[in-house]
Amino acid sequence: MRPSPTLLCLLALAGAPLAAQRSSPAGLQELPGGALRSGRLIARPLPAPAAWQRARAALGPVLIREYPEVRELVVQVPAGLDEAGFADSLMATGDYQYVTPDWLCAPLKTPDDPKFGGQWHHRNMQSELAWDVTTGDPGYVAAFVDTGVDTSHPDLAAQLVSGYNSADKLAQSAGGRIEDINGHGTAVAGCIGAVGDNGRGVAGVNWSVSLMPIRTTNQANGNAFLSDLLDGARWAVSNGAKSASVSYTGVESPSVGTTGDTIHSWGGVLLWAAGNSGTNHSSFDWANVLVIGATNSGDWKTSWSSYGRALDCMAPGENVLTTIKGGGYAGVSGTSFSTPLTNGAVAMIWAANPGWNNDQVVAKLLASCDDLGPVGEDDTYGWGRVNLARGVDAPGLPPSLGFDHSYPYAGQDCFFTATGAQPGGQVVFFYSLHGLGSTPWPALGVDLGVLQPVAMGSATADPAGEVRFTKRIPAGAARLVVWTQAAEQNVASRVILSVIL
Repeated sequence: MRPSPTLLCLLALAGAPLAAQRSSPAGLQELPGGALRSGRLIARPLPAPAAWQRARAALGPVLIREYPEVRELVVQVPAGLDEAGFADSLMATGDYQYVTPDWLCAPLKTPDDPKFGGQWHHRNMQSELAWDVTTGDPGYVAAFVDTGVDTSHPDLAAQLVSGYNSADKLAQSAGGRIEDINGHGTAVAGCIGAVGDNGRGVAGVNWSVSLMPIRTTNQANGNAFLSDLLDGARWAVSNGAKSASVSYTGVESPSVGTTGDTIHSWGGVLLWAAGNSGTNHSSFDWANVLVIGATNSGDWKTSWSSYGRALDCMAPGENVLTTIKGGGYAGVSGTSFSTPLTNGAVAMIWAANPGWNNDQVVAKLLASCDDLGPVGEDDTYGWGRVNLARGVDAPGLPPSLGFDHSYPYAGQDCFFTATGAQPGGQVVFFYSLHGLGSTPWPALGVDLGVLQPVAMGSATADPAGEVRFTKRIPAGAARLVVWTQAAEQNVASRVILSVIL
């Protein structure tokens, strides 16, 4: 096939002297955590039909695949050419919204030295209370785009519905292979929906849910093209899934945002792992992708979980006990597992509210999180850690007391805030120099979370349940480590650890 005149011009541009090219633009630098350049690009023409037609015609000789549902073209970088230069030459035509790498993404594997433990994550998420309301809906389809699934696992087999192999572009019903090629996908599946109350193994967030496996790779190491991950998520939602989670690298790509917008327009929800590289994701924030970070059993962000403006919420991700390939169970760690736990929470909220749309479900998910950082959304915890019981409005939930304070400076006032208190009630503010521990405080009927607590003072909640309190930090307190907490009758807040500046 003879190259088109337009492509020849692009090749000429791509072959220009290196001084005229960007050798390593930010958008083409390899991403932390295992997203590698693949020699392929994803190009999105502008919305005008003429731009789409010109792009298809110009790229014909190097066009690998087209996805009209998201207006994206996957192209092979011509042999011997620089990826960045070829991307620049395409953008120079004025016909493209973006040209971005078709990253070779890696499944987000367990960080080094994993510890094995029980299902502590259900206690933190208050799953037991949620299960008194619903254990899920077998008519709800939750998809996971991963390395496949162990179809004979005793805690998963009954939950599985027909899936898709996005690497081969072949549905399972037509012979597409979905058996787990790596093991990662089976662990992900168990987080969403391992069968509960069956006398064996573990319980997923949902005891009753339909799990749709989307195998996105045929490589034993689990690596997958970003375009295949995205195609798998879109296939799932267009074939009956209401939510699809992806536990891979690549969340920074604008293509992820585009697919999130498309899935949202179809009525579904796309979730993506924040990653395990401790990266600050503040250069983007996809409107219709839930980006999930990881917490540990103490409800702190794990040291390795990525964070930033793009983050929406957190879920347990350290030592999470789940299903593994071969029929067994093990503890696993990573945002890979926080993400399907959140997918399971989405499924539970929808099961409890079957008439809701995707916007209502996502709003409830975020509003029901336990706020772990500064009041409201923040760049470390997003809206907080998923609370399954609050998501389904389980009865018997204890009240929640929000707590935050300004940076403490020696010799200056520190401003404390509590929210969610009983209007007109008294909130007491405490500090400790001795660390975390359980200390009964009979006057309030609570167990504080610090050792040797000292009451700084109290204040009265306004009609909205908000309390403000001010305390002058002693001038000689610089560099002291201090733990602070608030409490009212029968309710204690989280503990905040600070260093006095």
